[in-house]
Amino acid sequence: MSQRTRLTNNSDETEIARLISGDTIFSIPYFQRPYKWKPERLKHLNDDILKLVDQENDFHFLGAVIVHGRRSNPADPNYYDVIDGQQRITTLFLYLCATVKVLCEKNVPEDAAGLFLKYLVINRPTGTRSNYKLHSCKDDRVQLNRVFADILSEDNLLEHLGGFQLKELPRTGHNTGPLFNNYKSALKFLRSEFDEGGLERISLIYSALLNQISVVQIDVWDPLNGPKIFDSLNSRQEPMTIGDLVRNEIFSRVADRDADDIERIDAENWQPFYKKFDVGERNLFDGYFFPYGLIKNPNLKKSEVYNFLKRGWESLHPTQIIEQLSEYQNAFIDIQQGSNLCNLPARLSSSLLRLHSSGLPNSTFPFLMELCRAYETNAVSEDAAVSILEVIESFLIRRAICGHEPTGLHAVFKRLWADCNNDYTAERVAHAISSHRTVVWPSDDEFKESVKSRAIYVAGSDLASFFILEYDRSLGGDTPLTISQIEHILPVNPCEEWFAVFSDEQHHSFKDCLANLIPLSGSMNASLSNRPYSEKRSRYIDDSAFKSTRKLGEEIEEWTPESLEKRALHLAYWAVERWPHKRC
Repeated sequence: MSQRTRLTNNSDETEIARLISGDTIFSIPYFQRPYKWKPERLKHLNDDILKLVDQENDFHFLGAVIVHGRRSNPADPNYYDVIDGQQRITTLFLYLCATVKVLCEKNVPEDAAGLFLKYLVINRPTGTRSNYKLHSCKDDRVQLNRVFADILSEDNLLEHLGGFQLKELPRTGHNTGPLFNNYKSALKFLRSEFDEGGLERISLIYSALLNQISVVQIDVWDPLNGPKIFDSLNSRQEPMTIGDLVRNEIFSRVADRDADDIERIDAENWQPFYKKFDVGERNLFDGYFFPYGLIKNPNLKKSEVYNFLKRGWESLHPTQIIEQLSEYQNAFIDIQQGSNLCNLPARLSSSLLRLHSSGLPNSTFPFLMELCRAYETNAVSEDAAVSILEVIESFLIRRAICGHEPTGLHAVFKRLWADCNNDYTAERVAHAISSHRTVVWPSDDEFKESVKSRAIYVAGSDLASFFILEYDRSLGGDTPLTISQIEHILPVNPCEEWFAVFSDEQHHSFKDCLANLIPLSGSMNASLSNRPYSEKRSRYIDDSAFKSTRKLGEEIEEWTPESLEKRALHLAYWAVERWPHKRC
């Protein structure tokens, strides 16, 4: 190693020999994604090792390994959760396992035993679940046990291990997979190199692997910061989320239990909680923890949520943690999806569904989750909850129609429940919102002007659809539950006839305003396209399922700038009544 030039001047740049020779265990969290290095990655590693052996390179740097040190019994080995770097640590460990096996096959059991006891196992009694120096994740444990069983099948190795007793990992996972396959690939590589250069070649290979390959080991206080550091030092990886850390924390508490106990907690407690977040093709799991954390402490930053929750769980069993986490789960999913897992009464459920349909910002979630839970526990009556939701809806719709960005709403809603000071009424909520002087609650005049003149239509936005459907409902009678298409009466791409009525400037100003938009079915919208109003009108009257569309056709004979502006004024006055400013 005296010839080796270090890549960095960082004392944490560590040769593999130093990384794994101490009294240390590296643990892949139980439910971490399994090991998955593909053959082409092994081929690159083989090439890198041989370049070191053949002195084409002096060293090889593998990047950063991010770990999180766990407190343990002082008598036990140092114990690190591997946050990022599982693939590289596992691969190098498998190559060392293969080296021990090949040395035994070539009748050098003394060297094999030395490597085995120094780099692969903790050679003393411990309170840990296994004396392997690498504890793989749930899905890989049977395979790693097979690797050790294959090594210890060499009788000459056993003779040189003295009274060593192997303590294998709990038997979970699959019998075959990338981990065991890559161990066999490493064996094939080493046996081939032995054929080329004998034991001297094997010695050069494992010396290079231990002493000329390095990583920077970074022990983070907050595991959530691990992927951020990793992204800065290595090619981008799939980031670890708060949800990943929560799951790993829960199961680390029973890591030393029998595998059947762990699987029972997973099947009976964790999986029902986790799978409930599956909605269609989406999984809402990772988005749950920030609003949940804000309910517990409204001053939290997103990066602080995991450590805050973890501190509150110190004395809890995993089943208690999962039960605690489930408290607001139904409300969160209902707000996200417009469902009714909370079994709210029809009027309250409809109020919440309207908010969902309007495209409400995520910043509202902590308050709304608290409100749903308060109704469930009889802390808030149905009438009070409905009135509160009406206030929230009016505030948000006015801001959205007027074009106010959601900036600042996080500061309002994260502590709005606490700001109510146990007075959960519409008046108190309105007062608490109004007290934020930097967050605008638009006046009647501003709101009316925006309804009349702002371009509200944006493809894919919920806002225009919500406004149009609410207006249609206000007219009474049967109303379709959703709008499949929004029709531009004055088309986006008008035919020549339209320009006899509207100038280019008027077309640009009017086409995306609310007064120019009506609901239609997708098939009717496509068939009408950019046709003149005289052709569209009869179809509106005779064929539309929407009352507002039929009413417009019946009442307006010609679509002109004047009729459009008249409808805009009508919608403006209707909107002010529909979403009033709750003055306090």
